[in-house]
Amino acid sequence: MKYAEFNINTNKIKFTNSVLGLEYVLINGKKVSSKFSITGTEHKFEMHSKNYILKSTARLLAKSDINIQLFENGRLIETSNLGYHKNHRMYWMAFGVFLGLLGFKLGKIFVTNLL
Repeated sequence: MKYAEFNINTNKIKFTNSVLGLEYVLINGKKVSSKFSITGTEHKFEMHSKNYILKSTARLLAKSDINIQLFENGRLIETSNLGYHKNHRMYWMAFGVFLGLLGFKLGKIFVTNLL
């Protein structure tokens, strides 16, 4: 679970991202947005009559990190970069191998039943 924290006045905005691609934005511990994303997304929320966008962008192949940008009323106010934990990549690689083997087995069963 990766996270970034931003402090706006007395409020703490926290971004978390799980290995499964679930992203959450919390303000002072209260969830205000949750989305599923592999490559990044935008979380829109309001706080004290101001509009905020927390934008996450995952760079999977290049630097292997997540770039987090916080916008207030359309103006960039803070940026943070989170590196991936080594286990994060290993989980996705194992998942890819599992899906590949499963697809191969299912394809073989399908072809065998057709003939």
